[in-house]
Amino acid sequence: MTLLIEVTGRERSGISTKSGTSKPWCMFEAYVHLPNDPYPQKTSFYAQAVNEVPQPGTYECDVNVDVRDGRLEFTCDPRQGRRKNIPPLSAAMSSKTGVA
Repeated sequence: MTLLIEVTGRERSGISTKSGTSKPWCMFEAYVHLPNDPYPQKTSFYAQAVNEVPQPGTYECDVNVDVRDGRLEFTCDPRQGRRKNIPPLSAAMSSKTGVA
């Protein structure tokens, strides 16, 4: 199974000191297009550094399925995705609905 994920180019980063050591972190924003859902869903992904954040654009990403603590877990990582040469799908949706 694959999902289309649009990376927006917006990210935030900092240094975590909760564990007693300084550890950099970075979160980047994206929209995921779920099957049978007409609207993209806003989400965020973790990267260890800003230079790991994918360039803005649409990526086709494999969904990884696992069982953790007896529960199903579904994950995907745009950093491992395949770049698609298509216009942003969320922009097409907003132009059809008249929403900016």
